[in-house]
Amino acid sequence: MIAHCTAAALVSENKVLTHPASVDSISTSAAKEDHVSMGGFAARKALEVVDHVENVIAIEILCACQALEFHRPLRTTDALEAVHKLVRTEVKPWDGDREMWCDINAVKNMIYDGRIWEAV
Repeated sequence: MIAHCTAAALVSENKVLTHPASVDSISTSAAKEDHVSMGGFAARKALEVVDHVENVIAIEILCACQALEFHRPLRTTDALEAVHKLVRTEVKPWDGDREMWCDINAVKNMIYDGRIWEAV
């Protein structure tokens, strides 16, 4: 499963994105203004970090569901079984190679619209 490599890359990129934007401030107007707000840039970086985290959470949920498949007929907690059942309504188990972006997006949509929280 290559999804774990994607999650690791996104987390690593978040380390770079969370570097303080204020260190990139430079003097302007012939050094008459020493401070340039980097708030807009910081906000854009924060939104990108949030998008990465959403992808990582979706990948983790998919990996957990796949792990449950490997341990059947054993069962886990009621809450995790409910999440597994919900995910399997839109994402079939991985039994061979296929593109994962549509599965990741399907679980992200479940997170966005609250279905994961409702299931738990």
